[in-house]
Amino acid sequence: MNNLTSPSTAPDILSRLRPMLACRLGRYDHEIEDHLDLVNELYVDSLDLVEIEIGVAETFGISLSEQDMLSMGTVGDLGRIISDKLTQFAGHAG
Repeated sequence: MNNLTSPSTAPDILSRLRPMLACRLGRYDHEIEDHLDLVNELYVDSLDLVEIEIGVAETFGISLSEQDMLSMGTVGDLGRIISDKLTQFAGHAG
Protein backbone atom coordinates (compact mmCIF):
# COMPACT_ATOMS: atom_id res chain seq x y z
CA MET A 1 0.00 0.00 0.00
CA ASN A 2 3.01 2.30 0.43
CA ASN A 3 4.21 4.41 -2.46
CA LEU A 4 7.88 4.41 -1.55
CA THR A 5 9.34 4.24 -5.04
CA SER A 6 8.51 7.85 -5.84
CA PRO A 7 7.81 10.80 -3.58
CA SER A 8 4.18 11.68 -3.16
CA THR A 9 2.87 15.11 -4.01
CA ALA A 10 1.70 17.37 -1.18
CA PRO A 11 -2.02 16.97 -2.06
CA ASP A 12 -1.59 13.19 -2.19
CA ILE A 13 0.13 13.17 1.20
CA LEU A 14 -2.53 15.36 2.78
CA SER A 15 -5.33 13.29 1.26
CA ARG A 16 -3.86 10.24 3.04
CA LEU A 17 -2.77 12.10 6.18
CA ARG A 18 -6.11 13.71 7.07
CA PRO A 19 -8.13 10.47 7.33
CA MET A 20 -5.34 8.82 9.31
CA LEU A 21 -5.21 11.73 11.77
CA ALA A 22 -9.00 11.83 12.02
CA CYS A 23 -9.09 8.12 12.85
CA ARG A 24 -6.23 8.31 15.36
CA LEU A 25 -7.61 11.43 17.06
CA GLY A 26 -11.28 10.40 17.07
CA ARG A 27 -12.36 13.22 14.76
CA TYR A 28 -14.07 13.64 11.40
CA ASP A 29 -11.94 14.08 8.26
CA HIS A 30 -13.34 17.58 7.62
CA GLU A 31 -12.11 18.70 11.07
CA ILE A 32 -8.46 18.11 10.09
CA GLU A 33 -7.19 21.25 8.36
CA ASP A 34 -3.62 22.08 7.38
CA HIS A 35 -3.34 25.22 9.51
CA LEU A 36 -4.54 23.64 12.76
CA ASP A 37 -2.05 23.41 15.60
CA LEU A 38 -1.78 19.81 16.73
CA VAL A 39 -1.49 20.57 20.45
CA ASN A 40 -3.45 23.80 20.92
CA GLU A 41 -6.30 23.24 18.47
CA LEU A 42 -6.54 19.47 17.97
CA TYR A 43 -5.54 18.79 21.60
CA VAL A 44 -2.93 16.17 20.74
CA ASP A 45 -1.31 14.73 23.87
CA SER A 46 1.68 12.41 24.31
CA LEU A 47 -0.39 9.28 23.70
CA ASP A 48 -1.82 10.83 20.53
CA LEU A 49 1.73 11.54 19.34
CA VAL A 50 2.53 7.84 19.64
CA GLU A 51 -0.65 7.05 17.70
CA ILE A 52 0.35 9.55 15.01
CA GLU A 53 3.84 8.05 14.80
CA ILE A 54 2.37 4.56 14.34
CA GLY A 55 -0.16 5.86 11.82
CA VAL A 56 2.55 7.56 9.75
CA ALA A 57 4.60 4.35 9.75
CA GLU A 58 1.59 2.28 8.64
CA THR A 59 0.29 4.79 6.09
CA PHE A 60 3.53 6.04 4.54
CA GLY A 61 6.10 3.38 5.48
CA ILE A 62 8.44 5.86 7.18
CA SER A 63 9.55 6.51 10.74
CA LEU A 64 9.43 9.86 12.46
CA SER A 65 12.44 10.88 14.54
CA GLU A 66 12.21 12.66 17.87
CA GLN A 67 13.25 15.85 16.06
CA ASP A 68 10.43 15.34 13.54
CA MET A 69 7.96 14.94 16.38
CA LEU A 70 9.19 18.13 18.06
CA SER A 71 9.08 20.18 14.85
CA MET A 72 5.53 19.35 13.77
CA GLY A 73 3.39 22.19 15.03
CA THR A 74 0.53 21.97 12.56
CA VAL A 75 -1.06 19.37 10.32
CA GLY A 76 0.67 21.09 7.38
CA ASP A 77 4.04 20.82 9.14
CA LEU A 78 3.52 17.09 9.53
CA GLY A 79 2.63 16.83 5.85
CA ARG A 80 5.86 18.63 4.89
CA ILE A 81 7.93 16.37 7.16
CA ILE A 82 6.40 13.30 5.53
CA SER A 83 6.98 14.75 2.05
CA ASP A 84 10.63 15.52 2.85
CA LYS A 85 11.22 12.02 4.23
CA LEU A 86 9.58 10.37 1.21
CA THR A 87 11.71 12.52 -1.12
CA GLN A 88 14.88 11.57 0.80
CA PHE A 89 13.93 7.90 0.70
CA ALA A 90 13.23 8.00 -3.03
CA GLY A 91 16.57 9.72 -3.62
CA HIS A 92 18.41 6.96 -1.76
CA ALA A 93 16.38 4.18 -3.39
CA GLY A 94 17.11 5.27 -6.95
